[in-house]
Parts: sequence; C-alpha cells; structure tokens
Amino acid sequence: MASTTAHRTHVLRLAGAVLMCTVAAGALAGCGSDTPKKTASSPSTTASSTPSNDPDQAARDKVLASYTNMREVQIKMAADGDLHTQELAKYARDDAATDLKKSVLRNESMGIKFTGRPEMKPQVTAVDTKGKTATVTDCFDATSWKPVYKDSGKELKLAEQRLKYPVTSQATLEGDTWLVTKITADRTKGC
Repeated sequence: MASTTAHRTHVLRLAGAVLMCTVAAGALAGCGSDTPKKTASSPSTTASSTPSNDPDQAARDKVLASYTNMREVQIKMAADGDLHTQELAKYARDDAATDLKKSVLRNESMGIKFTGRPEMKPQVTAVDTKGKTATVTDCFDATSWKPVYKDSGKELKLAEQRLKYPVTSQATLEGDTWLVTKITADRTKGC
C-alpha cells in the first residue's frame, strides 16, 4: 500500500511539473508548426509590400518576431533539456526567462522532454512605443506537444487538463530590442 501511495505521489508530482511546463509553454503562443519562423528581414519585406497607415507597425513586427523567436527557443529547450541561456536572452528576460528556465530544469530533473510542437497564433494587441511596452495575446495549443520520458520515449499520461488556452505576454523595449518579460497562461478557458 505504501509503495502504491508513493507511486501515486510521484506521478502527481510529475503531472504537476509537466503542467507547469505546459503553462510556461503556453507562452509559446504564436509559433505554429506550419508557420515559418519570422526573421529580422520578414517585417521589412511585409512593410514594403503593403504600406501601413499604422506608425507602430514596425514596432509590432519586432515585438511579434521576439515573441515567436522566444517560443522557438522554448521548444528547443523542452526538447533537449538545455537552457540555451544566451539565445533566450536575445528575446526574453525577467519573469518570462526565469519561468521558462525553471520549467526546463524541473523536467530535466524528472527525466522528461517534449516531442512535437505546440500550435500558436500570437497577435500584438497593444504597443506603446513612448512607454516602451507591448502586449501579445496568443492561443496556445499543446495538443501535439507531448511530454515523454527521455529514457524510454514513453508518453507521460497526465490528468485531464485543457491543452488549448489563451496566453498573454508583456514585452518591453530595451534600446532597440523588444524583450518578452512576462507570460501569463489562463487554463480556466479555451480559445
């Protein structure tokens, strides 16, 4: 009986840790598996082909690129267990970077990695270039992003939980670089 209770406790702790990673991953909202990774040249190509009346469009493009690139680093971190600290620092800092790193370390300590990719649909919903702040909303879908045990490759079975949910992220402008500073996932509702 004691070993069954210990096993259940271990499984619940694993599920809780994976849930935390998935919540952090929710910040990935915006990187879909079918969506090409935005590069620094993508915004200028878009801007030149379609003139915009929005003076903040260049800032929106840069914010979205930072968010998307941060999510790509997050996917890589969850897959290989490496923190990719220098690469992550190009796109995220403060709570966002800390939460993503903690998630990787927690999963690594339990022998868990992620396979597949989350689907994301990020949008910059607010940008204040004078205040140097921006908000990104995303619909994060972890349905195809699975936690597995590194040693066996066996999928980790989790308790019922929402796998598609909204994520709101904050970004700040530092010099000429937008950095994601906070990621908040809301698993109480779908999107």
